[in-house]
Amino acid sequence: MQKIRITLICFSLFVMIASSMLSSCGKKSFIEDADTTRGIWGRALLYNELGEREADNSDVCVKVRCIDTLEENPLKLLDTTYNVTTDKNGWWELYRPLGGWYFLEFSKTGYCKNTVYSHHYDTSRADTVENVYLAKPVQGSVVIDSVVLKDDVLSIYRTLYFTANYSSYSLSTWYFFGKSESVSPEDYVYAYVSGISSGSKNKEHKTVVYKSIDKLIESGFNEGETVYVRAYCDNARAVSYQIENDKWIFPNLKEGSKVFSFEIPTSEEE
Repeated sequence: MQKIRITLICFSLFVMIASSMLSSCGKKSFIEDADTTRGIWGRALLYNELGEREADNSDVCVKVRCIDTLEENPLKLLDTTYNVTTDKNGWWELYRPLGGWYFLEFSKTGYCKNTVYSHHYDTSRADTVENVYLAKPVQGSVVIDSVVLKDDVLSIYRTLYFTANYSSYSLSTWYFFGKSESVSPEDYVYAYVSGISSGSKNKEHKTVVYKSIDKLIESGFNEGETVYVRAYCDNARAVSYQIENDKWIFPNLKEGSKVFSFEIPTSEEE
């Protein structure tokens, strides 16, 4: 009996020490060999103003919240948090955490945050979370010059303005389509991001983007309906993440362009 008590005391001390290791973003958890670890780990990667991956991906704060119900009578709610940081290569780990649904938030000063809305861990294996990306805020703006619809093809003429102090700087462009003039990253029906465009400070880049009307109809628009479109520029490493089943966040987007509208033709008009 005495040996059992000593074993329980040692185990309790181990749990207390392990918990203290996860108490703040200034401390890192220990990583064992992948074939013996029971825990959750992943990688957070940083991207600079040029859309290039940083050499040093350390000190990204990973705030983790676990919420679940405990199998007790009556049922009890489990609500606990962990905080860890990444190493130089961007790796982070929770060593032997409690089982349940996990919500993870990744942040570092100077970069737009990212999240993993839900990840279920059942303690029976080692789980790997997909790579998470954090990019520097955008340095530029975009305007839509005109929108032309012809032969079921939508042509969006737009201009990018570069404000970053680099000889060559790259930006990507998001287009959001909605059913009202308030179309935005928070209120849209369909969204897509175009390819990267490059330029230097105080320069502009004009181009035209083409979109099939059939794609808009597949996304929920109807013939004869008015469609509104607004553009936003993003870091060349465009980032978006899902926080609910039907809600996406675009952390780098700031001020959008002026809203343009057009009407989807009906079959009779064709």
